[in-house]
Amino acid sequence: MTKRNDWDFSPPPESALGDHDVERKSNALDGRRIALLLSGGIACIKIPLLARELRRHGAEVVAMVSEEALRYVTVDALSWCTDRPVICALSAQAEHLSGRSPFDAYLVAPATYNTINKLRYGIADGVLTSVLVTAFGRLERGQSKLLLAPTMHGSMHNSILTESLHWLAEHGVRVIPPKQSHGKNNLPEIDVLTDEVCRAFGG
Repeated sequence: MTKRNDWDFSPPPESALGDHDVERKSNALDGRRIALLLSGGIACIKIPLLARELRRHGAEVVAMVSEEALRYVTVDALSWCTDRPVICALSAQAEHLSGRSPFDAYLVAPATYNTINKLRYGIADGVLTSVLVTAFGRLERGQSKLLLAPTMHGSMHNSILTESLHWLAEHGVRVIPPKQSHGKNNLPEIDVLTDEVCRAFGG
């Protein structure tokens, strides 16, 4: 039986793009600094692709990760896809404040049950939650956007979570509807998340 071969094994054509560059799709996020916050969930495996997609629309993306998130994604993958250092811990640089280079938007994806409820009650006990204190303060002042992409098993979607989501939405946080399937709140597709960020700026 003859095996089908759809490739003649020739090398790819030359490209003007550098190894870390992305092909631009639009200028919807030109000049925008986006903090991409990863809390600990399996959906973290998709976030390097989200980082590159945001960059295709002009954004500068900086990834910030919890210790739990690093169970599912690596620092190298995020650094390669953002073309920026990844923030894994707070230092004397006060990364949670970002005073010298403020962010235009903060996107928490995936946003776990733990992170959502800590944001609701103002708990700052780690990298992400400390950053979110500043994010919420900037949101209140009209200086930044704050978006959450909740993901968790359906059994965790209880009245505590619902109350927190209502409160956050009422205070200006954009809660991105999850892709619900098989009893879970799953991360939306990459293009849906990207569109949400673009729309936050009127794009």
